[in-house]
Amino acid sequence: MEEKKYAYTAIIQRIGEMIRNGELAPGDRLPPERKLAESFGVSRNSLRQAFQALAERKIIESRQGDGTYLLVSHDAMFAGDAIIAAINEQSRFLRDIIEFRQLMEPQIAAMAARRMQPAAMAHLKVLVGDQQRALIAGRADDTFDAEFHRQLALCSGNRVISQVMATIQSIINETRSTWLQSRERRDASVEGHLRIIDALESGDADAAFQAMQTHLAEIENHIFGEDQQ
Repeated sequence: MEEKKYAYTAIIQRIGEMIRNGELAPGDRLPPERKLAESFGVSRNSLRQAFQALAERKIIESRQGDGTYLLVSHDAMFAGDAIIAAINEQSRFLRDIIEFRQLMEPQIAAMAARRMQPAAMAHLKVLVGDQQRALIAGRADDTFDAEFHRQLALCSGNRVISQVMATIQSIINETRSTWLQSRERRDASVEGHLRIIDALESGDADAAFQAMQTHLAEIENHIFGEDQQ
């Protein structure tokens, strides 16, 4: 945790230095993620989580297809300890969500494989096709991602499961935040969904369980990467 705190502190301090040195002013676009991570000496995963916390406090904002922009002055930004605490809390919450999904969703996929209907199978294929087209066009694909998992819960044939998953959808969507996305993660999401569909189509519950388990492990890796404990 101290290592993570150091990374977040470094990010906040370096952005503050850029503002003080005149490299950044309110309304300016921040350098690309890869360049910032290398410059700050932190991982891209730490940078994304720090940016998410900064965005929630209206310090920066992401503009679709146009980068990340600074919104406030140095004086308005620096409640540094509070920001670090918020980032650490968000990180713990994300891990809890992933843990819950790893507990529930492989079993949901296995149940769906046993109970899949042709019309539902066709709908899942359409969703993944739409997700793939959005990815190629450079559009946000998180809506298709969320809908794929929602429909899969319906395909389990268990009304309690589908209602529970629908009720907590907004919580699960925390793991789909814009700040936690990358091209690599979006590619992996499509590939994971295609593997799940292959298992569902064959009616192989064990393969569906494993495909979902692998998919969620990949999501965890893309969110936390080298920052995993």
